[in-house]
Formats: sequence, C-alpha cells, structure tokens
Amino acid sequence: MEPHINSYDLSEREFQIMELVSIGKFNKEIADKLEIKPDTIAKHLQHIFQKLGVQNRTEATLKFLEMTGRLILIAV
Repeated sequence: MEPHINSYDLSEREFQIMELVSIGKFNKEIADKLEIKPDTIAKHLQHIFQKLGVQNRTEATLKFLEMTGRLILIAV
C-alpha cells in the first residue's frame, strides 16, 4: 500500500478489503480470500464507511477509486 494514496487513514487490512470491494467482490468472497470470517469483513466495512464518510459499498467504492487515482470520469 502506498501511503500517499491513503488520505483517509485506512488500515492495511481495510485497504485490502476496499481493493476487493472495488472490483465487485462480496463479503464471503473477500473473507475466503483473506482467510477471515464474513462477520469480520462486515465489521471492517462499518469502520471503512465511517472513515470515508459514506453510507454504502457503492459510495465507498467511488471514494476509494477517487482516493487511489483509479476513478476515471469520461465526459460524453
């Protein structure tokens, strides 16, 4: 994780979780990949939402992609 792109003070684990959320993974898939319980993923997401100031996965994903420079907006 590059420290300059983590302006919301996400922990390394929270950052890992958001990388997986941002590519559309569900809690169970993330839990399996990280070898932790889905309930733990849900708790991490609560903390992430609070840190990012968002209400749901979609808002969290948009903010995470913006924070990491991965969000590209195309004007039509």
